[in-house]
Amino acid sequence: MKKQKISKRHKLLLIVVFATILLCLPCSIVGVAAGQKSADEIEKELNNNIDEQLGGINFSGFENLIRALNSDEKNIFGGSGFKDKVAAIINGDFKIGYDNVFSAIFSLIFSSISGFLPLFAAVIGIAVLSSLLNNIRSDKSKSGSIIYYACYSAIIIVVGCAVLSLVNSVKNSVNSMQEQMNILFPVLLSLITALGGTASAAVYQPMVAMLSTFVAEMMTKFILPLFIFSFVFNIIGNLSPGVKLNKFSGFTSSLSKWSIGLVFTIFTAFMTVQGITAASYDGVSIKTARYAVSHYIPVVGGYLSEGLNLVIAGSVLIKNAIGLSALLLLAATVIAPLISIIVMSLGLKLTAAILEPLSDSGYSEFVSAAAKSLGMLVAVLLSVAFMYFITLMLIISTGNQLFV
Repeated sequence: MKKQKISKRHKLLLIVVFATILLCLPCSIVGVAAGQKSADEIEKELNNNIDEQLGGINFSGFENLIRALNSDEKNIFGGSGFKDKVAAIINGDFKIGYDNVFSAIFSLIFSSISGFLPLFAAVIGIAVLSSLLNNIRSDKSKSGSIIYYACYSAIIIVVGCAVLSLVNSVKNSVNSMQEQMNILFPVLLSLITALGGTASAAVYQPMVAMLSTFVAEMMTKFILPLFIFSFVFNIIGNLSPGVKLNKFSGFTSSLSKWSIGLVFTIFTAFMTVQGITAASYDGVSIKTARYAVSHYIPVVGGYLSEGLNLVIAGSVLIKNAIGLSALLLLAATVIAPLISIIVMSLGLKLTAAILEPLSDSGYSEFVSAAAKSLGMLVAVLLSVAFMYFITLMLIISTGNQLFV
């Protein structure tokens, strides 16, 4: 009787063990299969994940910006749509068409030269005409001043119209960069959040808002008006030797430079320090989550961890591809007005050098001062572009650190 009881207990124990093995067997097979997935299967799963995430992103704002570019700017960007560019970068099909880029840059240079050449010729022609009229005039005192002021007014109109067109071009470029930031950064911060970088997104969000609103508004509504005041002071200061406003012009120029430098330094320092700190915190959090999923979820923890890695890898690829496409769009936005300003500045300097021995020194000094003042437009354009570039690269690098 005792032996019979023992054998029944053994049988019951064997049944329980066997049932437990059967219940665990499918999960074990899944875990082994997950570890033995082929490279093609993993690549297919990654591509499906990328396509799913790309389908959820609204690229209409970017496409509108691409359509607003002219033909040369589209050649610098690459000629295709923004989403097509992102997909090409992800698939490894992206190649920079250096022939198209350089041809577009040379086209912009030659178009700027041909556009400003009549202006330079008109200024030189007015100055030569003034010199000839002064040589043949009968009244050496009264008529001379009338001729000088009339010709000086004509030069002011010609040069002033060209400078105002450059100011409008810079303003439009800054507004375009602001629009790009307003469209781009919410997408990138959403991808950062999807990667688990909640602290990084919380840090970048107010700074991105500051860059896309305060800095852009400061450049267009404070620095550019200061440039116009400086240009006006140059005009008035060269009307007569008795009128001296060079110090006012120097003050407005210095105020603009110090304002740009101060904002740029504070913004860059804060973004760099806060971005590195947030990325470190998020990196530790994500690694902790991966470890917990892999080690504390029985049987399928490794499989879930690998699936999480695929999702994160897809988000990182999309984020980097969007960031690179945005950099190309930034280059296409900045290069055209930058080339125009450089060509205008060099042309005015050459014109001033030609005018110096041909006519009164007032013409040459005014044209030279106008050429020198254009450096402020370059500073406005490049400062906004560089702050945009730094912010974009910090966000991209932050996301990459989260994945490592």
